[in-house]
Amino acid sequence: MRLMTLQARNFRNLARLELVCGPRLNLFVGNNGQGKTNLLESVYVLGQLRSFRGVGRSDLMRWGAEVVNLQGTVEHPAHSAELTLAMSWNEQRRVLKVQGHEIQRTIDYLGHLSALVFTADSVQVIKGSPEGRRRLLDRALVSLQPSYLSLLQRQQMVLKHRNRLLKGPRIDRASLDVWNAKFSEVGAEVVHARAGYVKRLNQQLARLSASKLGGPTALQLRYQPALGAANGDKELVVNGCEDREKTVKNLVEGMARVEHDELRARMSLIGPQRDDVNFYLHTYDLKNYGSQGEQRLAVLLVLIAMLEDLEAELGTPPVVLLDDMVAELDRRRRGLLWEFLQSVRAQVFISGTELTADLEALRAAVPETRVWKVDAGTVVAST
Repeated sequence: MRLMTLQARNFRNLARLELVCGPRLNLFVGNNGQGKTNLLESVYVLGQLRSFRGVGRSDLMRWGAEVVNLQGTVEHPAHSAELTLAMSWNEQRRVLKVQGHEIQRTIDYLGHLSALVFTADSVQVIKGSPEGRRRLLDRALVSLQPSYLSLLQRQQMVLKHRNRLLKGPRIDRASLDVWNAKFSEVGAEVVHARAGYVKRLNQQLARLSASKLGGPTALQLRYQPALGAANGDKELVVNGCEDREKTVKNLVEGMARVEHDELRARMSLIGPQRDDVNFYLHTYDLKNYGSQGEQRLAVLLVLIAMLEDLEAELGTPPVVLLDDMVAELDRRRRGLLWEFLQSVRAQVFISGTELTADLEALRAAVPETRVWKVDAGTVVAST
């Protein structure tokens, strides 16, 4: 898939943007604070309906504006003609359109423009909280299957009801049993999807590790579902996550095991909302023992693995957004990135503070590369 054109009105500091995108590589150059990240963010929001910066729609509206408009034309192999995607919102409501027709359900809009984003802060995925690592998996799964978003929303709804019961002055046993059953069913579906995705990513990482790191098990992801298993059973439970029925059973048993603690804490202590995924290089956990260079390399390899998995599953690569990531890589890792960008079929958008010698060489190597200068929200083509 490719984004052919992009229009933005009142999106952050982009008062009026009209862009004809290059089919392969698009470079946006300018000083910090001029709108480069905003531009990449607008592409992501148009496709994914949410910001990769973790903010709400009201924060994306230009100061003093009353409505935000985003529109793009997309080339997608599943459709014979170009698709026109459009979204607009104000303080009251959001409107989504495909081919000029208003779309009521989010899942009917998602999937037309999939995007992967990595930024200079992406290394925080490894160093930061489990929430960021869960988000990494969930965003990719939504791109693969938009209905997964409905599953996540359903799980959050069940979790909310269950927590409300746990916070009550007295426990309604019958009601808690009902919500426990729902929680185990929907939770098992989330765990099953995440476990399957991590397994596929590890298959891609094995190939990349063999060629880039000298061994097929050099870099691996280890999924850690929060099922409330006893310490001696945790590995067995993790290995069985791809079996939904086993996972339902494990969640039911886990809830029984931690019920006393949950009643005391007045909240759910197990379930997908507490899952984690660890990055291992050789035999050590990169979060606790990896250098910053190793963590950045891991993030880069995971980006490549995610891209290749999405392309294999969807039949077309997603759009790739690299926001100021180049400046954070050393020479060796930049070389790996350049090699990847020259060979990949995906359309790529890169932001940076200057057109470095490396970027000039990449520009020369990739046909039809387009370069823009970004200044105070204005984007101008550069020759």
